[in-house]
Amino acid sequence: MKSYDLIQVLWVEDDPKVTKAYPLKAESFDLELVPYSYWDEAKAALENEFDRWSAIILDAKCKYHKDSNDNAVVFLREALKDISVTCKDKGRVIPWYVLTGGDTSEVSDSINDERMKWDSDWTKGANKKYYSKNVDNEILYHRIKCHAQKSPRIQIQEMYRDVFDAIEKCSIDDEGYNALEDLLVPIHFPDQIEANDYNDKFVKARSVLEYIFRSMSDHGMLPNWGRQINLQWSSCLLSGMPATKIKDGKEIVVIESKKQVLPPVLKKVMKEMVRIIPAFCHSDNKEENEIKKEEYLKDVDNSSFLLKSFTFQLCDIILWYRNYLQEHPDEELNALEWEDKRKQ
Repeated sequence: MKSYDLIQVLWVEDDPKVTKAYPLKAESFDLELVPYSYWDEAKAALENEFDRWSAIILDAKCKYHKDSNDNAVVFLREALKDISVTCKDKGRVIPWYVLTGGDTSEVSDSINDERMKWDSDWTKGANKKYYSKNVDNEILYHRIKCHAQKSPRIQIQEMYRDVFDAIEKCSIDDEGYNALEDLLVPIHFPDQIEANDYNDKFVKARSVLEYIFRSMSDHGMLPNWGRQINLQWSSCLLSGMPATKIKDGKEIVVIESKKQVLPPVLKKVMKEMVRIIPAFCHSDNKEENEIKKEEYLKDVDNSSFLLKSFTFQLCDIILWYRNYLQEHPDEELNALEWEDKRKQ
C-alpha cells in the first residue's frame, strides 16, 4: 500500500465551496480529506483502495448515483449498507461520521447505531448522531485523529465481538476488558509491539484471570476473596477439588468444592494457566521452582506464542462463563456448590 504523510479520510461531499474550504483546516489535524461527489464514485474508491482509508465522512445531502437527486434517506441507507458489507468482507472496521448542514430530524432517523461502537461518547455528550457543519468541524477532526490512532482496538472489538459481549454480560470489570484488549491487539497488529515487550504482558493475563474470578464471586460461584484473589484456590473449586493449605505439617481443607463447574478441557487449561502465569509475571529468582520464565523463553528463542495461546484460552473461558451464567443465574444456588470450612 502507498504510504501517506496524513491520515486518509474518504469524504463524500458535493458542494465545491465546502470541498475547497474544509481540507486546509483538516490538515492542521493531520487529516487529508479526499472528496468524492456521489456515492458510486466513493464506493469504488473504498473498495479499490480499502487499506488507504482510516475514516469516512458523509454529507447526508449527497447523491447515491451521479444522476440521482439529493436524498438523505436513500444516500445514507445505501452508503451505510455498503460500508458495513465492505468492512465485513475486508475484516476491518473503518469508522464513519455524518457531517451535514441538512435537516437534523431527517438525518438522525437515517443514521444506524453501528457508529456507537466508536462514537457513543459523542452521542451521549452532545445528544446528536451527526456533526453539524461550521459548528462541529474541529471536534470531528480531533475525534477522527484520535480514533485513527486507536483503530487497532476498534478492530479487535469487532473481531472478538462475542468475547467482549460476554465480558459485559458477565459484568467483568473494565480493567479486565482493557487487559484482554492489551493482549489481543499485538497478536493482530504485530507492528504495535516487539516480541520481548509482549512477553512482559503476562501480568495482563493474570489481571484478566483475576477479574474473571472477581465476577464469579459476585455471582456466587466462588467465595469473596477480598482484595487478594487466590488464583490457585479459585481454580481448584471450579474444578471440583478442595482448596487446601498446610497447617502443622498437615494438609487441611479450607474450602470444600461440591461440584466440578468447569468442563474437562477448561479444567486442564485453567490449572496450567494458574501455575504458569503468576510465575511468569516476575523475573526468575534463586528459589527452587520448576517454572522459570527466562529459562523457558531462552529455550524457545524468546517467542511470544505461549502468552498468545493463553490469551485465546482466556477468550474460551469467558465464552464458557457467559453460557454457564445463562443457565445458572441464581447467586444463592451457585454458592451452594462450595462450603467455606473456615467459618465452622
